[in-house]
Amino acid sequence: MANVSPPSSPTGNPDRFADEIRALVEATAPRLFAVVEQFETDSGEPDARVAAWGLAHDDGSAQVTAVDGGFRMSLRTPDRAIQLVSLRPGSVGCLVRPEPTTLAMPAS
Repeated sequence: MANVSPPSSPTGNPDRFADEIRALVEATAPRLFAVVEQFETDSGEPDARVAAWGLAHDDGSAQVTAVDGGFRMSLRTPDRAIQLVSLRPGSVGCLVRPEPTTLAMPAS
């Protein structure tokens, strides 16, 4: 992903303006989460899978997409995704947020 610098800066300092843009993006970025389905295998052993990925927004809403492409939803809250995964008999859903360091991109 390339970093894009604005052609001109209202502050007269392009580096400072770029920092302000980065701060704006970081402050308003949606938060990534996984919707994990926990269940027992036929042999009774616990198992889990990532059923979907979601983005939680500042207004409390969330966008969720199934890993297998089976559904895409807009929800009032991320917790609604837990309830939907837990509807499957024998399954319990939970939300897991990846550590920010695992998402860091290399500097260009």
